[in-house]
Amino acid sequence: MKIRFMQQALILTMIALFSGGCVVMAQMAERKGNKAYQRQDYATAFEQYSEAADNGSATAQYHLAVMYAEGQGIQEDMTKAAALLQQASAQGQEDAQLMLGLFYVYGDGVQQDPAKGAEWIKTSAEKGNDVAMYYLGNLYAAGLGVTKDIPTALYWMGQAKDSGFPVKDDHLTEAGLASLYES
Repeated sequence: MKIRFMQQALILTMIALFSGGCVVMAQMAERKGNKAYQRQDYATAFEQYSEAADNGSATAQYHLAVMYAEGQGIQEDMTKAAALLQQASAQGQEDAQLMLGLFYVYGDGVQQDPAKGAEWIKTSAEKGNDVAMYYLGNLYAAGLGVTKDIPTALYWMGQAKDSGFPVKDDHLTEAGLASLYES
């Protein structure tokens, strides 16, 4: 009985160490990818982000998605970008959630579905992403993916401005915002 318990404990310890090692390796690869990306060394950035993404890094998955969407150092591929955004979004990466939402709104790499896009953008906005707040306000003002609702649009635009996004003051009034989206 003791030997079996010891074997199980050893196996669990090895799994924990291996898992922790993967996280550290992913973080290191992600940092190297960030430095390479800033130098515009996209080949190295792609390699490092790929390694980190393969180890489950949501941030690296997001960065790879951006590279695929922009064709930075690799062939532009919106479908691959969307798949990476799905993975990162499922892990709660808020920039990926915003970008995935925009992909759904405009049909980039996925079948266009503005309602699904608005849900992803709202998820990111509720986490405090000021850019997502701004886009969500615009969706409510335009009635795109959501029911047109100027007071809710103003709320999200105000939240975006309060969070540091440069929203024009004339977009923070009902008349100003409504004038942008008159049907």
